Amino acid sequence: MSERPSAPGGGRNTRHPTGIRVVLCVLALFALAAGPFGYLMGLDADSHAGSAAEWFTLAFGAAVGIPFLAAAVATVAGDRRAALWSLALLLWPVVFVVVIHLLRSAG
Repeated sequence: MSERPSAPGGGRNTRHPTGIRVVLCVLALFALAAGPFGYLMGLDADSHAGSAAEWFTLAFGAAVGIPFLAAAVATVAGDRRAALWSLALLLWPVVFVVVIHLLRSAG
């Protein structure tokens, strides 16, 4: 049985779950890549032009804001499973911050 509700009036459901999931994958990839990149650039802000606050803001926006955006898009599209997976991406900032600091202290 499908998670999606049937169309009103018994008509054909015009939602495109594959398209929504592709958009969510693109957003997830952006969050997975831009979060650590911004955090690393913020940590190295002394050695190059740029403000650490700007880079940390980019990292936070990408690592936390993008998963919330993806969850909202999935919720509006009626895809509960994709919304939950999008919210699971909120664990990623904890992982990459811990890994970055462990690698920096070991090296």
